[in-house]
Amino acid sequence: MRNISKVTIGTITIALALGLMGCSHTRSNNESIDGSEAKKELAIELKFLQNECERLINKDGKTDDKTFQSYKNDFNLLSASVNSTSKIETQSDRELKESIAQLKRDVDDLTEKEYVQSYKRFNSSKTIYEVTLMNNMHDVIDATKTWEGSNNVSDSFDDKHFHSSEAQIKKDMGPAIDHINTVSKYKIELMQDEIQKHRDSFTKLQLEQLKKATHNFNLSLNNQIKSIQFYKPISGDYNVSRNFSYASYDKYTNACVYITDFESNLGIAKADEF
Repeated sequence: MRNISKVTIGTITIALALGLMGCSHTRSNNESIDGSEAKKELAIELKFLQNECERLINKDGKTDDKTFQSYKNDFNLLSASVNSTSKIETQSDRELKESIAQLKRDVDDLTEKEYVQSYKRFNSSKTIYEVTLMNNMHDVIDATKTWEGSNNVSDSFDDKHFHSSEAQIKKDMGPAIDHINTVSKYKIELMQDEIQKHRDSFTKLQLEQLKKATHNFNLSLNNQIKSIQFYKPISGDYNVSRNFSYASYDKYTNACVYITDFESNLGIAKADEF
């Protein structure tokens, strides 16, 4: 990519280093719940999943992807909380049936102490983030950072069309923008849905960090789209496109400050991923 500065990498590194010095936040809710209460609550969650699973299997036609993604996250969250090996990956009737049956067996086999531990994990911001948000968050990070090896569509477009004709640029512009909208921006929508769903399990600070991170990543992607829309071949005026690329990078660095702080406070941040 042409002329994108890496100066602000230092800002991210400093923010991460400071965050890693802090202690992980431990929520105090659920501390007094007993085994019978925890068992009842987890049974309610399991019943909900069983009903949703049945609805997905019996639904006529293809299920909306957002509906399936929400179910998958709910299922995998309960599964991870009870230390089950059952996991949902694809929308297959066989997989849905087998996984819910296995999860029920694993929940039923819990001891009273394990019910309490599982229920606490189920409501833990760390578990929720790792299971329902982290993969999409890091995919979006990879789609907005600007160095070699990333999946930044604007950078790739620039590299590919540095010497292209205007006709070729116009031809490839639509697919590149569609990819940003249907992949990275869609993942931000999914994350925003999960953040809203689990808002009561995050602290006020954690919610603010997640919302500001996803907002700035979304702005970064918007600027990638504008950079592509105003892209000119090497013989033309590249300033407008380049300025949008700068703006995209600035929003990316802003987002990374929030998410590195969030992850480091949970004890799961890795400096080399940003």
